Parts: sequence; structure tokens; C-alpha cells
Amino acid sequence: MFDSVRTRLTLWYASVLALSLIAFALVIYYAAGKIFHERQDESLRSTAQTVASAYVEEFGEAHSLAKAGQIVLSEITFPNRYVQLNDNEGKPIASSANLAGSTVAIPSSVFADAREKSFSYATVNGLRVAVIPLSSDQTPGYAAVAEPLSAIEDGLREVRRDLFAGVPLVLFLASVGGYFLARKSLAPIASMNSQTQQISAQNLSARLDVTESRDELGRLGTTINDLLARLENSFKEQQRFIADASHELRTPLAVLRGETEVALGKVRTVEEYQQSLSLIQDEAERLSRIVEDLFILAREPVDTRAVLHKERVSLNDAVKDCARAAQVLAIRKGVRLSLENDSPAILVNGDEELIKRMILNLLDNAVKYTPAGGEVSLELSQENGNAEIVVRDTGIGIPDSAQPRVFDRFFRVDKARARTIGGAGLGLSIAQWIAEVHSGSIALTSTPNHGSTFTVVLPVK
Repeated sequence: MFDSVRTRLTLWYASVLALSLIAFALVIYYAAGKIFHERQDESLRSTAQTVASAYVEEFGEAHSLAKAGQIVLSEITFPNRYVQLNDNEGKPIASSANLAGSTVAIPSSVFADAREKSFSYATVNGLRVAVIPLSSDQTPGYAAVAEPLSAIEDGLREVRRDLFAGVPLVLFLASVGGYFLARKSLAPIASMNSQTQQISAQNLSARLDVTESRDELGRLGTTINDLLARLENSFKEQQRFIADASHELRTPLAVLRGETEVALGKVRTVEEYQQSLSLIQDEAERLSRIVEDLFILAREPVDTRAVLHKERVSLNDAVKDCARAAQVLAIRKGVRLSLENDSPAILVNGDEELIKRMILNLLDNAVKYTPAGGEVSLELSQENGNAEIVVRDTGIGIPDSAQPRVFDRFFRVDKARARTIGGAGLGLSIAQWIAEVHSGSIALTSTPNHGSTFTVVLPVK
């Protein structure tokens, strides 16, 4: 039961509300008690003043303290209060009939305080007593009015009874309402959970229903839908990658197997064996290049920046080494390769092996698709705090429709021609990945039948 967010929210809500109600009830109770006591004191003082005024009038006529007290107390009666008259020394001289001959023992300090402040209060034997002087002059005597504290306790008992009944009732009603509110508020999450459970690899195109995209749950649903879209794209890309890789590996393997079967089918001459072995070697090299490229691309999904062997790399030396290596391919193809590397020393922070691999891939691609007699140039410069590596060729170029996809894995503009020259459609994809993991970029501009230009931009150390 406690695994439910709805139940936990209700319990938390009820707990916070219970503490709040208890604190509120305590404040109300003690505030009510204080008000009751203040009202009792004020009422007792008012009664004592009434008794004192009546006494002063009677004393003026009777000229006797005791006689005036008896007259006043016989005329003024209070059913729930006790009245007592005391002389200047605090001794009782008259009392109301409901005291039944007994007296209220008031400490002498109370009388002294009353004479000084014109009134005073005391609690004696469960009675609340108000004492005031009979007059403001030196006429002796005090009027004391007392009332049982139980009168206050009765009022507080009613307050406690109402609070004991009201607080649990309010808490129960609020908890029930909170439960249904939590249930209604979390209903979209339950719906998302149900819909998400039905999404699998077979229906990654499904999306969650988002009715209100501006609140928190709506934004959560939108985020999940975006995640599903990315997963769908990644899954489709993975499927396409596996299919393309299988297709690329199948052809050289089929050639190897077929040529081996032909060579072993019967006894052949040395020249025929050499031809078969040469073909097998070419296909094995092509297969090795594909496997090596696949191994590099297998690192792409992970955070390669964390595992790169970063060091200070001189791009001047890197492009010089790559140009020297690609010169062999250019001479074999009958293409002229030129290098423009007159800029001052340019240093970047990165993996030297991968950077050279990127440059060689671009040069290899340029030489492959440049006819004999054409030209390939490699340039290095520094612009706006970035290093720019430009590989330009005068080859066959790339159609406008194919340019957005040239960096896709296994994409080839002319698959038949690319296969004859050993291309697998991975070189440019690897080059782009290497540029990106070095916080750089690679761009293409190309005109069919006039050549292509690849520009790599890397941040300078």
C-alpha cells in the first residue's frame, strides 16, 4: 500500500494538516483561556466597584461600617459570586448570604496592592477574587468579589470538546479530499505508465497522449515523447548500420570463399594460383579496412571525449605526414597532390592518431574520386582563433541531392563505382566523428564535375 505515490502523498498531506490543526487548536485553546480569564477579572472588578459605590452611599447615611455593609449586602445579591467587605486591616466585617457564614481568606499583600493600584486580583482556594478600596480617601475598608474558577473551566471544557470533535472531523474530510485530489492529479502519470508499458521495439513510433503541455506532467509527457523519438531514430540507425555492415562484409567474404573454392577445385598453374592469391589479398585488405572502420565507429556512441588520448598536437606536422602518406596514392592514380603549409605553428589539444586518420580519410576520398590528371590540394591556416584544414579536389563532385547524406555511414553516391575502388562509405562518417569529438566541425561544398572542398575547423590550443 505504501508503494503507491498517491497513498504516500495523502499520508504526508494528512500528517502536515494534523500538525497544523493541532497547533492551531492549541493556539485557539490558550487564547480562549486567556480571554476568559481577562473577562472574568474585568467582570469581578466591575462588580466590586458597584458594591463599593453602594457601600459609600449607605455609609454616608448610617455612619457605621458594619451596618452599611449589612444593608448593601442585603440589597445586592449575585447568585454565582461571593461578596465580602473587609476593614482597613483586612478583617471581614460583612459577607453575602451565599458564603453561609464563612469567609474568604485574602492575603494582606492583596489589600496593600489594591490600595496602591486601586485594584488587585488573587486566586484563593479555587476562587478568583477582585479587591478594590471602598473609596479613594482614607475611609477604611475593601470590597472583595469572588467567583469560582470552575466557571472558566466550564467554558474551556466546551472549547476542548468542540476542538476534540472538530479537529478529527476536519482532518478526516481533508484527508479524503486530499486522497481524491492526489488520485486525480496522478491519473495522467498512471496513464503514461500504462502507455509506456505497451511501447516496445516493435512500436517505438507510439507516443504518449499529452493533453496539457504547459503544466509539469505535460512537460514530463513531452520529454518522454522526445526521448522515444530519439530512441526510435537510434534504433532505426542501429538497424540500418547492422544491415549495411552485414552487406559490406558479405561481399568480400563471398569473394574470398568463391575464389578459394575455385583455386582448390583442381590443380592449377603457378600463375593462376598467384592471380587467385592476389585477388584474395585485395579482398582481405578491403575486409580489414571495413573491420577497422567499424571498430572506430563502435566507439562513437560512448563519451569518447573522456577516453581520448589527448595531447598537444602540431597540426603543421600532422598535415605534412598525411600529405607524404597520401602522395603514394596520388602518384599511383596519376593525380597531383599539393600542400600549402606556410602558417606559423598551430597547436591543438587532441588525439594525434585520430586527427591524422581524419585528414587521411579526406585525402583518400579526394584521390579516389579525382580522375587521372586532376589535382588535390591540402591547406592549413588559422582563422579567428581556429585552425582550418581544407582538402580540395578537381574530381567528379557530389550532386546537390546527395550532399546532405555524404557523412552518413555506408552512404555512397555511386555504389557500383565505389565498390570498384574499394570504398565502403565509412571514411567521411569517421572524419566527421573525429572532428566532433575534438569540439570541431567539418563542412562540404561541391559542384558536380568540378570538384569538392572539405573544410575542417578545430579549436586552437
